[in-house]
Amino acid sequence: MSDDEPLSPEEAFALFGHDLRVAMLLELADAEGRSLSFSELRERVGERDSGKFNYHLKKLVGRFVGHDDERDEYRLLYPGHHVIDVVQSGVYTERASVRAVDLDADCVHCGGGLWFDYDTINSGRVRCRDCGRILLGFPFDPGGLTDREESEVARAYDLRTRTMWQRAARDVCPVCSGRVDAAFDDDVAPKLAATHDHPVLAALDCEQCSFFVNAPVGSLLVWHPETVGFLAERGVDVRERRLWELPFVVDPAAVEIAGRDPWRVRVTVAAGDRERVATVDESLSVVGFE
Repeated sequence: MSDDEPLSPEEAFALFGHDLRVAMLLELADAEGRSLSFSELRERVGERDSGKFNYHLKKLVGRFVGHDDERDEYRLLYPGHHVIDVVQSGVYTERASVRAVDLDADCVHCGGGLWFDYDTINSGRVRCRDCGRILLGFPFDPGGLTDREESEVARAYDLRTRTMWQRAARDVCPVCSGRVDAAFDDDVAPKLAATHDHPVLAALDCEQCSFFVNAPVGSLLVWHPETVGFLAERGVDVRERRLWELPFVVDPAAVEIAGRDPWRVRVTVAAGDRERVATVDESLSVVGFE
């Protein structure tokens, strides 16, 4: 098989079935300039057998590792960086959790206090201590726990969640950069939803990889200029508020189905005694802001 031919998923995973190959990528990622000579790389992975080392290195060259003929050095290629990113994110290797952290926000359902907790299996969640409803739930890589206090993890979780949803809503998968199908879904099982009790959700499903999210429709407004401007005029900086602190994102009462053929969903954005109503169409685009 030539380097230009695509690999099947089975063939791609099989390439990393030997720990020496993973060690090569890790050492290249850690090296100054992300490149090393043949002898330097062999020394760093601790392989005395030059023939064995060369055999495994050749399995990576062309797809995950490149060779600089002028400098006679090996360097990580973009796909190699992706492999290292997955390894170092801890998704495949770690089981982690954090102590539940009280948040300075109230539940929109019952007024109870909110808390954030996280474990590798159930992902990150913002829940109400009293009624138990999930206001926000979305995966978060274990690597995000490194060198962060619990309160800092909650901040990082919010930032990562909103940026991933933003990219997906703009038709760029945050995992593989593929196209994303966008549609409304008013029949989503709670375990598959990013929030509870909303009449309809924004279903974002990558056409290429396994990424999907059933997000609150209000999340589509977080970066919309009309929302940002309206709230800024009333002293609310959307960038500084967490998603669970924005009622138009987490409050089911802020969302109304105005029509299904074609789809029209209305989301109320309130600040003090003033409010604006956004209309979202079947493509999950904001088509009105009254």
